[in-house]
Amino acid sequence: MRIPSAITQVFSAFLDALLPLSSESVIARALDEEELVKLITPVSHRREPWVYCMFRYSDPKVRALMRAIKYRGEKAPLSALGRITADEIMSILEDKVLLEGWKDILLTPVPSSPQRLRNRGYNQADRIALAALPHLENMLSYAPDILARHDRVSQVKVEKGGRRENIRNAFFVLRPEKINGKYVILIDDVVESGTTLEDARRALIEAGAVDVIAIAIAH
Repeated sequence: MRIPSAITQVFSAFLDALLPLSSESVIARALDEEELVKLITPVSHRREPWVYCMFRYSDPKVRALMRAIKYRGEKAPLSALGRITADEIMSILEDKVLLEGWKDILLTPVPSSPQRLRNRGYNQADRIALAALPHLENMLSYAPDILARHDRVSQVKVEKGGRRENIRNAFFVLRPEKINGKYVILIDDVVESGTTLEDARRALIEAGAVDVIAIAIAH
């Protein structure tokens, strides 16, 4: 049974009043759109040029923002972050459409593993994508149901040298008929080595996607 949003909001307000906010949540809630724009340092990933990164994770404010959204379930910053992310996507797509003939574009969040989704109750990449979606007009279609992943040890817990092998073939396509002949934008919260996004891209290309890029909020 789906709990009405009004009840959810009241319950969240009650918890905020009862429990002290984490320092990360306090920082994240203080970051409005103007402050976030000042923190943007857009670059391509050093090893995967098809991965576009917006913020530097080494910045304490960015790190607090991403940890609050990922681990604390913080929703307050999503509205501003969604607008900024949409601007980045539109800027990238302008060149892709004009210079590379992109069309029939899908936006899909990098999925959580089943175990992590059960434990956490949400997928932070999905929340970020949904926050950006209203600002993307009719440029693309949202497709959160095309990609899935097997349970693996979290990449955070694996030494850098073993991450590629740990994530190898972890991703698989659920609905290849929706992907064939399409262009896909993956969206994720944080990228480090790029191996997770690389395997997700592999699965999509093998299923018939013409091209795949990724937007990572932080790196």
